Amino acid sequence: MMRDRLAEVKFSEVRPDAIVASVSGDIDGSNAAELRRGVAERVPSTARSLIMDLSATTYIDSTGVELLFELARRLSARRQIFTVVVPKGSGIRKVLELCDIGSVAVLVESQGDGLEAAKGA
Repeated sequence: MMRDRLAEVKFSEVRPDAIVASVSGDIDGSNAAELRRGVAERVPSTARSLIMDLSATTYIDSTGVELLFELARRLSARRQIFTVVVPKGSGIRKVLELCDIGSVAVLVESQGDGLEAAKGA
C-alpha cells in the first residue's frame, strides 16, 4: 500500500494475470511520480492487464491525466491491457472522456467490467 497526503493506492491480484490498483483521494503533481513508481514496482511483465480503479478518486489534474496516458503507452509496449474504472457521471470520468483516454485505454464503469474487458481482449 502506498500512502501520500493526498492519495492512497491499494494493489490486489484478482486473477493471476490481472492486477488492480485502486486509487482513493487526489492524483496531482504532488503524488503522480510516486504513483508511477508504485505501479512500475507492482505490475510484472507477466501480468496480462492492469486495471486502475479510480472509483474513489476525488480529483485528477493534468499531471494525473498525463500519468494515465504514460501508463497506457508503457503497458501497450509490453502488450498489456490497460483498463481504467470510473463510474458514469463522475467528474473524473468527464475529464478523462474530454482528454480521450479511451483512445489509449479501455474505459469501464466497474472492476467487474474491467476484468471482462481484460479477459476478452
